Amino acid sequence: MIEIKLSQGAKPAHGGMLPKSKITEAIAEARGLQYPALEDCNSPPRHSAFDDPVGLMQFVQQLRELSGGKPIGFKMCIGKAEEFSALCHAMIQTGITPDFITIDGAEGGTGAAPPEFSNSVGMPMAEGLTLANAMLIGGGLRDKVKLIAAGKVRLDIVSLIFIHT
Repeated sequence: MIEIKLSQGAKPAHGGMLPKSKITEAIAEARGLQYPALEDCNSPPRHSAFDDPVGLMQFVQQLRELSGGKPIGFKMCIGKAEEFSALCHAMIQTGITPDFITIDGAEGGTGAAPPEFSNSVGMPMAEGLTLANAMLIGGGLRDKVKLIAAGKVRLDIVSLIFIHT
């Protein structure tokens, strides 16, 4: 399984600074940094492999081919409904869908998020998961894409969504 992180919890579409004290040996290796870290690490808000929703879908397909067919998806905290809608339109336009989408709630914090963003940017888990489910159904995509809930999950919300899917 390969998951492309678009955004998470308190950082929908925002980069941030990861304090050097939180840079583990594994993080340093993945980002090509010296370990132990001598300075904070900038977490950029974009990926270099794509710059729009159609490009993301093409990248999903490229990863699927390069990995020999492993499940490919992405993780996001929905900031605006129209952003998720654009992803659905790109899936329809290209005919490429991720195997899964992980929806994170705004309730989650992250070490690289600016403190003023924690718990105040992005949709809460229940709202984001409900929106993603409805848009995927509306676009005729729900049977092709698994939804994964990350963060603070209320069983009643998840049950409600998946019982009626």
